[in-house]
Amino acid sequence: MSWLKQSDVSANHPITLRALEMEDADDRILNEVYGWVNRCATQSAAHDQDYIVTLGTAKLMAGSFARFEVLAAAAIFCGYFTEVMITVEGEKRKAFKLVEEKDLFHMILKADKDWTQQRQRDNRDVAKTGPVRLRDGDACRYCNRTVTWNNDRRSARWGSIDHVVPGEPGTVATMVVCCGECNQRRQNDPLSTWKTLPPPAEPLIGPTTATWLTEKCGIPTKPTYTRTPIEFVSPAPVNGPQATEEPPAVEQPITAAPVEDEVTEATSGLSSDSVASTPDSAVENLEATEQQPAPGIESEIKTDQRSIDEASHGGPGYAGTGRDGSGQVGLGRAGSGAPLPAHHAPAAHLNKPPNPAAHPQPPQGKGKRRRARQRNRKGNPND
Repeated sequence: MSWLKQSDVSANHPITLRALEMEDADDRILNEVYGWVNRCATQSAAHDQDYIVTLGTAKLMAGSFARFEVLAAAAIFCGYFTEVMITVEGEKRKAFKLVEEKDLFHMILKADKDWTQQRQRDNRDVAKTGPVRLRDGDACRYCNRTVTWNNDRRSARWGSIDHVVPGEPGTVATMVVCCGECNQRRQNDPLSTWKTLPPPAEPLIGPTTATWLTEKCGIPTKPTYTRTPIEFVSPAPVNGPQATEEPPAVEQPITAAPVEDEVTEATSGLSSDSVASTPDSAVENLEATEQQPAPGIESEIKTDQRSIDEASHGGPGYAGTGRDGSGQVGLGRAGSGAPLPAHHAPAAHLNKPPNPAAHPQPPQGKGKRRRARQRNRKGNPND
C-alpha cells in the first residue's frame, strides 16, 4: 500500500518559508510552491518512486510549461528539490529528488513495502511457522520470555515470528519466535547485531499453541504446561439483597408484663366497683386514714407520690402499657395498665373486710333515729 506522511509543521518549515527570500518573490509564491511540491510528492509515493519526481510529473502538476520553469527554480532555491539523473530502461534521464526530511514529507520506500508483503506471506505460511513454533515453543529466542498468542500487539508478551535475516524470504532456519518488545526494539536490524538463543531442548508449549499445531498445521501436539486459571469475583452490588434486606420485626407485647410483687395478688381484685361494695364504716375509716396519714409513713407517701407523678409523665422505671393512657390500675383512656407495686397500693389492712366483733354495726335505718332521740332528750328537759 502506498503511503505518504505530511508533517504537521511542514507549512511553517524553514524550507517552506525560504520562498519569501527570493528576489522576485510575490504574494503567491509561498503557497504556490508548497502546494506544487506536495502534489509531486503524492504522485511519487503512489507510484513507488522513492522520493523521485520525474519531469513529466512536475510539468503536469505545474499546469503549464512557463509556470513549471518558475516553480522548479523556486523549489530548488528553497531546498525542496535537487536535480538528479535516473536510469529508466537503460536510458539516463533528468529528474528531481525530493528532500528526505521527517518534519516535511515522509514516504515508505518500495523495498520496505516489498519486505512488509514478504513477511506477511511468510507468517501466513503454516509450512514455515508450524515447525518454528513446534521447535521454539512459547519462548522468545532473544530474551526467553514466555509469549502469548493473542491480538494485543501493545503487550510486551505478544507472540510473533521474526526473521533473523531481514529483507530476505524466511525459512524455518531463519525464522524464530519473538516477543513483542524484542520485535519492536530490533526493527529490521540489517547488521544482525541481535543474537538468538539456542533452541530449547524441551520447548514450553501451551494449550493455545498445541491446539493451533494440531488443527491448523496437522501436527498432533499436546501441551507441556498449563497456566493456573484465574477467576475474577464480581463485587456485590451496593444496592444488592444484603443492602436492602430489612431486619426481622420484633413482636411487641399487647400489654406490659405485670410486676411481680407480694401484694399484686391482693390488689389485683380491686377495681372501681370495690369502693361501692365496701361497708360504711370501712369507707369512713379509709377517708380518715387518707386525711391523716401515720407519722411513720408520711415521708414514704411523699416519695411514692413523686414516683407516681414521674410515672404518669413517662418517668423512668414505670411499667406502662406502651399505649395511650395513664397505665395505672383502674379506668384508663386506652388499655389497662400494669398493677401498681406494693408500696403504691393503700395499706393492706384497709383492704381487709371489717371485723364484726370489734366493730359492731347498728341496724340499717335505726342509728339515725336513735341519735335524733338523744339530741331531743338533751335539748328538752321535760323528756
